[in-house]
Amino acid sequence: MRAEVWSELEVSLPADDIWAVYSSPDLPRLIVELMPTRFQRIDVLKGDGTEGTILHITLQPTNSGPLVWNEQFTTIDHANRIKVVRQIEGGFLDIGFTLYENIFTITARGPNACTIRATASFDVNEGFESNTSLITANWRMARAIVDYVIQNKANQATA
Repeated sequence: MRAEVWSELEVSLPADDIWAVYSSPDLPRLIVELMPTRFQRIDVLKGDGTEGTILHITLQPTNSGPLVWNEQFTTIDHANRIKVVRQIEGGFLDIGFTLYENIFTITARGPNACTIRATASFDVNEGFESNTSLITANWRMARAIVDYVIQNKANQATA
């Protein structure tokens, strides 16, 4: 069974500013700093943060669902502002899923506004459908990145 869950967040910031963070090779390090209650650590197993990079993700034990997995940046499309991150080992793949991807799309809505869309796309084997209740596409990461961009703009304005 193939399915998707998604959410969108409208923000009053330029799409290029938001995309600069989502596409940054430094995002794995940064996201642990921005979301310490979610992420315990992110280790780079292969790559430099660009397309093809493989990460080992460890969530804090207080989170629900899978807490450890490896994922790969399969797409970083700068022209269309799309990033696809696919679990390749562990995580949802250990509980009946044959595919689990997070897709982040940043769409400009004018010079100083954009939409951040987070999509969880997945395939689950028959008999494991109840595990889909663990899937969410929420705004936590988007809000953390928006706050980071706003803070950086404020710091630049006062420098």
